[in-house]
Amino acid sequence: MVVWNLEDIYSFEKTDELVHELKEKVSAFTKVRDELSDTISPGRFVEILQLEESIEVLTTKLAVYANMWFCENTSDSKRTSHMAKVEQILTEQSNSMLFFDLWFKQLPDKKANELTNENTQYAYLLKQSRKFKDFTLKENEERIINFKDITGCNTITKLYDIITSRYEYEWEGEKLPLEQMTKKFQDPNAKVRKEAYLKVQGRYKKEQPVLSELYKSIVMDWRNENMTIRGYKSPITVRNLGNDIPDEVINTLLNVIQKNVPIFQEYFKLKQKILKMDTFTRFDLYAPYHIEEKEYSYDYCKSFVLDTYKQFSQEMHDMAKTIFDREHVHSEIIPHKRSGAFCQPLLPGMSPYILLNHAGKLTDMFTMMHEFGHGIHESSSKDKSVFTFQSALPMAETASIFGEMLLSERLLKESELEEKTAVLVHQLDHQYASIIRQAYFVIFENKAHDLITRGATTEELNSAYRTFLEEQFGDMEIDHVFDSEWSYIPHIHHTPFYCYAYSFGNLLVLSLYKMYEEQGESFVPKYLEILKYGGDASPADILKETVDVDIADPAFWQGGFDIIKNEIEELRRLVNG
Repeated sequence: MVVWNLEDIYSFEKTDELVHELKEKVSAFTKVRDELSDTISPGRFVEILQLEESIEVLTTKLAVYANMWFCENTSDSKRTSHMAKVEQILTEQSNSMLFFDLWFKQLPDKKANELTNENTQYAYLLKQSRKFKDFTLKENEERIINFKDITGCNTITKLYDIITSRYEYEWEGEKLPLEQMTKKFQDPNAKVRKEAYLKVQGRYKKEQPVLSELYKSIVMDWRNENMTIRGYKSPITVRNLGNDIPDEVINTLLNVIQKNVPIFQEYFKLKQKILKMDTFTRFDLYAPYHIEEKEYSYDYCKSFVLDTYKQFSQEMHDMAKTIFDREHVHSEIIPHKRSGAFCQPLLPGMSPYILLNHAGKLTDMFTMMHEFGHGIHESSSKDKSVFTFQSALPMAETASIFGEMLLSERLLKESELEEKTAVLVHQLDHQYASIIRQAYFVIFENKAHDLITRGATTEELNSAYRTFLEEQFGDMEIDHVFDSEWSYIPHIHHTPFYCYAYSFGNLLVLSLYKMYEEQGESFVPKYLEILKYGGDASPADILKETVDVDIADPAFWQGGFDIIKNEIEELRRLVNG
């Protein structure tokens, strides 16, 4: 049984000790308030930053432990209570420290630039902080919002997780969790796929009166705080500024994706032909190219993933192996465990934690490769500050998806004709899911935030979502059970407008992998340099300085789709002999 060892964070019995240490440090931090003025020296300023950094280490340990423990069993009231307690403590401490960030944001530009230029370790952090100057409130107002979030939006998203994690589905006399049901979306039997979709999506549709109200509250909280109170020009601008990417770049990305939807409509017609199906509906989207079923055990996937990373870079292999060796992986499928997969960063120089729900399918090996890509990325930036070792969301997907490309290309090289076809089908399915599908979640969010502000009903939200489904799939038949699919997407509830990061990362990786094919071994150190930046520069600067990429150029994003076209043509050649 593969479960993680949380002792590397701290022993649960030491929670009170860490909380006491945190409060002492925060108390010391609050005493620097009287020293803050336009005449503070750069040396004293960096001492205060270092104290703040030591506090961040403690808050991270407390928060990560609470989250990891909760994810093991989201129905355990003790775990839920502990996470709520930690959230309350951390919010109170954060509120006590607000004054420092607010003071720095309001400094005259000349003094702020002096402090920034003298402290290069924190330069990007400080520059990025100043970008939020116009959207920052007074200290008491920021305190109120922090407290509001605990019992407001944070509770709503937690309720969404608790409610949906309890869903079980009747299947041949058993009650199955979501993870096992979603595997059936890729079953070779069309009837199984359809029944699985109807059960899963049907359950969310049945619960929409509750789930829809939760989502509306999340959207209105986002809008009320960020647009009405803080003054952002649009809901998505909040996410873009946090990612340090201009609105115009994301608009360009989404526009290029919408223009290239016909590429995947063509692919789905080819897939129908390959699978020799009379009809091809939304139920069949992830139908596999059927070859002899193979069991991808956890141990087999672990070995294959490590070896694949080693073929590209010994350094990446070693970082991934450390995560395994430290027992920072939880792969077992157990009742009430959080669904899906994720990589939870901890601190610079400490191996992150990875949650999997391993069911023994090919997709599980790709998921492992993906999440360990995240782990490698976070391990690579170990020399950065605790404030900047994690990359911006769009760049955070770069290493994970590059790992999947390495895996795909290896499987294509080592496989026979039938297996190559299966891998290409898997790869194109994944590229649809990670580029087109994710982008359209964001396109829907843009629309939903506007509609909800105008008092939209659940039915109107479903209608808007269906419109975007029809735009994606053209003349493909789409059952109305998918109209409410948006209620099933955790990201739009947890982290609004997150999903374009997947589209950004996938299209970026296609171009990076093309560079690797052209440059060979000389590309590897450039790629590792991207990862080592962490979040210590803007995505635009990182990519310009390492591989000379301009993310504002529509032609750059189009280049990724050109590679996808080539994949489709390769698949066509394989099946036509």
